[in-house]
Amino acid sequence: MSKCVELNKKLLELAEFHGEELDAFLPRWMEATEIIGLSDENVEFAINEFIPTNWDIKFKGLRMMIGAFLREIVDLVVGARENKKEGKPVVYGIIPCVPLSYYTMKSARPDMYVGFPDFLLVNTINSFFHNAAPYINYAEEIGFTYGCRHCPLNKMRVSAFAKKILVAPNVIWSWGMNCDEGPKTDEFIQCLVGEEWTAVVSRIAHDTNIDETDYEDQERIKYLSGVFKDGIRQIQELTGIEINETALKDAQAKNLKYSFKYGQLVSLVCKADPVPIGGNALTQFAMPMVTAFNNGYTYMEPAIDVLLQEIRAEIKAGSGVTPKGAPKLGSYFVPFCIPWVDRLFRENGVATTFSETMTPSKSQMSPHKYATDIYSSFAEEWLRFPMGQNMGCEVESMVEKVNANQPDGMLMGFFDFDRWLGAHQKMCADLVEKKTGVPHFYMESDFWDDRDYSEEALRTRIESISQLLYMKKEMN
Repeated sequence: MSKCVELNKKLLELAEFHGEELDAFLPRWMEATEIIGLSDENVEFAINEFIPTNWDIKFKGLRMMIGAFLREIVDLVVGARENKKEGKPVVYGIIPCVPLSYYTMKSARPDMYVGFPDFLLVNTINSFFHNAAPYINYAEEIGFTYGCRHCPLNKMRVSAFAKKILVAPNVIWSWGMNCDEGPKTDEFIQCLVGEEWTAVVSRIAHDTNIDETDYEDQERIKYLSGVFKDGIRQIQELTGIEINETALKDAQAKNLKYSFKYGQLVSLVCKADPVPIGGNALTQFAMPMVTAFNNGYTYMEPAIDVLLQEIRAEIKAGSGVTPKGAPKLGSYFVPFCIPWVDRLFRENGVATTFSETMTPSKSQMSPHKYATDIYSSFAEEWLRFPMGQNMGCEVESMVEKVNANQPDGMLMGFFDFDRWLGAHQKMCADLVEKKTGVPHFYMESDFWDDRDYSEEALRTRIESISQLLYMKKEMN
């Protein structure tokens, strides 16, 4: 595949690579595009059309965020290969997860690789190049059938191993509390491609009552603390990494620091009128808190620091992505992998804002009750995160965030591939709407994969939601 160096250099410059850093990174990026199969046409489309049309690239902080994702891709397909050859550990994860576990490994052994290959590939390739479909199609062609509505992340993992995009890790550490298909997908891949690795599966049983607060249940904290401890023990035995309490505390401190900055960003955007930046950008900035980056917060934190300054200046200038007084729309997840959804709402005068799942709650930012026991502290932190909670506890968290951020409506859906979260969101939407009075809208579609629906297919639905939001504002 012939590659245009200048074209790829232009992409990296857009993503805020310059000078010696650009010169050093460009050859590694070129190697990564060869491995992944990104063509010059894909890169040109991203630079000239998809990124500027769907992302607020006037903000340097956002461009730096794109650069952070490109670094993660290079680390995944180039760096992990180098690690494998040099005998350094390679550990993959499957979302949803407890990212602190992976950051702890990196803190203990900085030269190892940790990452979430399916998430990074789908997110980066679709969010910025709109080109995940060929990989998902390939997984279906080789046996991961379309009709069963398998998660596109699992399909991407199948395809990436089959196409030799990924090297086999030492370990895949799976937090299988949500994705019941993840570990079985790995078994399928091993049979398909003849690769072998060890699986460590940690689970949180979804067995608390709807009126219980998970993170206040001492028995649950104790159980999950043991799950953490056992998982880390297995990782140490399988990789030779020595993980001590210092590494655990370092990972937790960095996570809390970034979470605080992210909470500031969300609050600024949601309180601003007009809204200065779209919700798809906000959600992308949350990614290091919910899935481990190999570089940790090294590049995302400077990006969010710059964006915070830019957003404050934008608010002061009275500038925004929609007119002043326009309706604001929160969501369960802003579908950032399908960024044109955000754009279609803007074209109809509505600004997407916060994500109920990604936005830190008051409990998440509160001091830990188990500060002297790092494993219990990890457990408490995960149980404060919405995806670690029972539905009743999560609904209360949603209500808190809706009341704090004052959207005119909430967008749910984009999980028709998920046997659990699809139904879960529909029930949550009804409960939160009754408690807050904020109208909730549900859209049947796929969060990761837009092969089966186009802009035109969703445009009418988005126009209808937008009109209802404007009518509600006028009535109020």
